Amino acid sequence: MANLHDTFMEFNDIIYLSPQKKSELRTSRNSIRDDITKYFNEKRDKHTVKYKGQGSFSTNTCILPISGEYDVDDGVYIFGKEEDRPTPQTAHNWIYEAVKDRTNQDTIDKNTCVRVQYARNYHVDLPIYYKTTDTKDEYFFDSEDIPELAHKDKGWIESDPYAFRKWFINEARGKDQLKRIIRYLKAWTDNKSYLNLPSGMVFTILAVEHFTSMDRDDEALLKTLENIQEAIDDVKFWSASYSCYRPTVNTTENLMDKYASETRKKNFLEALDNFIISGKQALELKSRKDACAKWQRHLGSRFPCANIVEDDEQLAKSFVVPDVIRDNKSA
Repeated sequence: MANLHDTFMEFNDIIYLSPQKKSELRTSRNSIRDDITKYFNEKRDKHTVKYKGQGSFSTNTCILPISGEYDVDDGVYIFGKEEDRPTPQTAHNWIYEAVKDRTNQDTIDKNTCVRVQYARNYHVDLPIYYKTTDTKDEYFFDSEDIPELAHKDKGWIESDPYAFRKWFINEARGKDQLKRIIRYLKAWTDNKSYLNLPSGMVFTILAVEHFTSMDRDDEALLKTLENIQEAIDDVKFWSASYSCYRPTVNTTENLMDKYASETRKKNFLEALDNFIISGKQALELKSRKDACAKWQRHLGSRFPCANIVEDDEQLAKSFVVPDVIRDNKSA
């Protein structure tokens, strides 16, 4: 059986956020924070502001996208009295004014955040929250005062990404393989972007809930994929439920509803099934290069098949055994 653990580890190094890039992104993020703090100190006497990192950058599961453009999410938390709460658009205007001159690129005011674009292939998204109490500690975490996100179309919406971050850090503590599996899943969705597969948050939750630790990353990825399929593919499995619920606010929201149209669901479940078929075939093949090609079909050209060296002695044994692995189904 082809063992591609080392190849997966090499792939992880390729898509992983390097310490140098992480430092660059953190420096840019902190400069933006300084701009916002200065603006509030000078122009907003009824409000104060603090920050919390969120998203894959804060959980150490982000990858280098094929596009080459990193995405950093940094939550901006405005504190004030209820009677001094601004409209979502006003809150966006404040943050936009504070950061609009940070770079020579266009700053974009989106529905759920203000985006600061950098020329060096990355951007910082600034979702904006409002809280009426401040616990005064470093992370100002207060489960009774749930932050509300400034959504320009939908108004103020309860949202607590820091609670999600705390949940993930607790679930992933000591599980480096789980974090790598999440990166592989994100690389798969990035390579298959034309299919509009579920978001990184969805796969993070599904991976945590269905992860199986194994000695090798190729085996662990396949087993995790199989577990996910058995849990959500209600076409193949009668006991499955096409669902993925947030582990934190809002726990009643089924994130799969966004991917429940007939076309999107069909594309996702078929892509998942094909990925699993290829993974099973790859594990059974004798040739590591042939096995790598199976994985590469789903993970993309960055998956480093060119560096594989065959075990000639092991491969020679395969010539006396009929090839029963290949079938007519494309995977």
